[in-house]
Amino acid sequence: MIEDIKEKISKSIDTFHLNIIDESPNHGGYSGNISHVKIIIVSDEFIGLNLIKRHKLVYAGMGEYVEKIHAISIVAKTVEQWKQSKDYIPSPDCAHN
Repeated sequence: MIEDIKEKISKSIDTFHLNIIDESPNHGGYSGNISHVKIIIVSDEFIGLNLIKRHKLVYAGMGEYVEKIHAISIVAKTVEQWKQSKDYIPSPDCAHN
C-alpha cells in the first residue's frame, strides 16, 4: 500500500522528495496492515501555503487511502526549507503499547 500511496501523491503533487514511512509496527491494537504512516514530502507547490493548506493538499493527493489509515503524520516542506534542514520531529511512542 505504501508504494500505491506514493504513486497517487506523485501524480497530484510535483515532488522534489517523497518518503513514506510505515510506523505501524510501533503501534498496537489497530486493524489492518498499515495503520500509521509518516509522510515526508518536499515540493515547491507548498510555497505560500500555510501548514494546514499543505496538509490538505497531501490528503487530497492520497485520495481513498486517507480513509484506510488510522494516523497520518505529515512533514511538508518547500525545496528551500528542505535544503536548510532535513530535520523533522519523530513520532511519539504509542499509547497502546
